[in-house]
Amino acid sequence: MNRKLLKQMLNEWRSNLWVVMEFIIVSVVLWYIVDYFYATASIYNRDRGFNTDHCYLLSLYEVTDKSPLYVEGRTDDDKIADKLEIMERLCRRPEVEAVSYSASSYHYNGSNSYITLQTDTIIANGLQRLATPDFVKVFRYEGIDGETPDELARQLEEGKFLFTDNFFRNGSKLGSAGPRMSEIDRNDIHFPDDSTLFTAGTALKPMRYDDYSTWDVAVLVGPAVAGNESLLFMKELCIRVRPDMDKGIVDQLMEEAQSQFHVGNYLLTNVQSFDDIRRNYHTFNTSQIRNYVTGMSFLLLNIFLGLLGIFWFRTQQRVREIALRKVNGATDSSVFRRLVTEGVILLCIATVPALITDYFLATHEIATWADGYFGWGRLFICAGIAFLLMTLMVVLGIWFPARRAMKVNAAVALANE
Repeated sequence: MNRKLLKQMLNEWRSNLWVVMEFIIVSVVLWYIVDYFYATASIYNRDRGFNTDHCYLLSLYEVTDKSPLYVEGRTDDDKIADKLEIMERLCRRPEVEAVSYSASSYHYNGSNSYITLQTDTIIANGLQRLATPDFVKVFRYEGIDGETPDELARQLEEGKFLFTDNFFRNGSKLGSAGPRMSEIDRNDIHFPDDSTLFTAGTALKPMRYDDYSTWDVAVLVGPAVAGNESLLFMKELCIRVRPDMDKGIVDQLMEEAQSQFHVGNYLLTNVQSFDDIRRNYHTFNTSQIRNYVTGMSFLLLNIFLGLLGIFWFRTQQRVREIALRKVNGATDSSVFRRLVTEGVILLCIATVPALITDYFLATHEIATWADGYFGWGRLFICAGIAFLLMTLMVVLGIWFPARRAMKVNAAVALANE
């Protein structure tokens, strides 16, 4: 049967050529969409390197001299003491696990600070997270050798820098050829234009910028290095609440804002859950994904309707052929297999040039970024998924008209022969 089928397909090469061309176009478009979802999902499911569950961002407002609450004569030392007092009051609460101040450092934050450092002849730059030691406890950072947040906090208190393990690799022009923190002299780190040496502590697991980003290069700097006055610039007050006591904490803190969290000229004005901060920060990403899902669903529907129309027309033209085969002993299943086999063969033929086109688009950086635009495994996985979806559409597109054609009475179909 296969030989006869191939011979029949060759005889109908003109109509089959148009089907193959349509398959190529649809396959390439479908591959691009599948590749987008594959890249997005693979990035999203990676370890973020931090944890924001049960975390909250507290907003402190510094009242001005126009306010009746303003306290005159507060020096910088007084302001630092006021901020530390607020931190201490939060730490004394039984439901609070950790508290930290930071500047342009909390996660899902569009405000950033960068730093450039050098070791030997390697210059690298990354995000600078200026924060108090307990920042690592709030977001539960870990060292590459399993060091706990408590151990990391002690190193910040000692005046050490905490680098992500890939700082002098991904943060430099060397890329993957650059050294990891375990391969450099941790006591030989300085600014490019300054000979003052800094000491690196335990290397941190890479911390991604957000859920959909691959950027994960950063360094933590504490007040022991930046100076105690750096607390004046730390406007971000973050807390971690114990999971078993994370109920109504926002309302409780706001009820006590005037009494417990009004120190000097600082006043607690707002409390935000990091769940809300994360959701709001990713509004664009989720909207884009939703648009792609809608577009892909619309595309699949159009592919199905298009294939249904093509194979309905082709099958209707073969009603007499189907009837003749049934008269000669062919079963419904054998006729259906023949029609499906024809469609799958045409799809396989179209897949070869489609795969070449996919490779061309990927190597020319038309695909979605995820540690690069091209990878053989990624190419074949996405092309394979696109092929399976196309196969499903072909089978469904053939099944409806074939099922109807096989119900036609053979004597009626052959009456005009």
